[in-house]
Amino acid sequence: MTSPFAAAMIEARSTGTRIALPESVPDSREAAFAAQVETMTGMGLAVGGFKIGAQGRAGEPTAAPLAATTVHRDHARIVSTRAMPLWLEAEVAMVVGRDIPCDHGTTQDEVLAAMEGLAAAIEVVEPRIADWPNIPPLAAMADFQANGATVVSAVGRPATGVNVEDLTVVFEMGTVHVEVQGRNYPGQDMNRLPTWLVNHMTGWGPEMAARGLKRGDVLITGSWVGVIPAEPGETATVTVPGIGSVSVEIAAE
Repeated sequence: MTSPFAAAMIEARSTGTRIALPESVPDSREAAFAAQVETMTGMGLAVGGFKIGAQGRAGEPTAAPLAATTVHRDHARIVSTRAMPLWLEAEVAMVVGRDIPCDHGTTQDEVLAAMEGLAAAIEVVEPRIADWPNIPPLAAMADFQANGATVVSAVGRPATGVNVEDLTVVFEMGTVHVEVQGRNYPGQDMNRLPTWLVNHMTGWGPEMAARGLKRGDVLITGSWVGVIPAEPGETATVTVPGIGSVSVEIAAE
């Protein structure tokens, strides 16, 4: 039986609307993860990767599956309006190169070696709850951490041997230009995030645990620039020197 929260999320996603905060907010991480799975199942969506993020090296990660239909390569076009605004995040993605089973003993070296490599990414932030971001954290988590779409470049380098502090992420959109050095990346250590995911996939239930990570899955690892409003009429570009570039065209209708 679908929970009331997941039913509300299915309705919002199916109709392309934003809703008031449902009364039945998940009361634990496990319940939030369950609501994500119920929403995916209820809409018949396949998994195309995961959104993972954390504050600093010690923060407990949050995560949500990415629907395969919302993962795009190199370029995408979105519609942002006053009634339904969207936001953008600049990220570094990892693309899985070979299947990785869910296993609590998997090491970071093993996970990184299984990646095809790193790519530049833009996350399109599209909350389904109207009062976002002023909602309970578990409600945000159950709403897929407000993920609406992910645009990822081709892989530009291996994931192994990367010092995050050596990376730079550049976000450009119209007159907006933000350049962030790796030492200022809020997550500090993105390399630990996919390992945490592999070792915690049981949190989404037995089917997700049995799936593990699949070749081609896209893993986004947290915003480098915060959350930036999408400006209609502009094109946003994220460039990670030495890795790749990706863009999103923003329209108003």
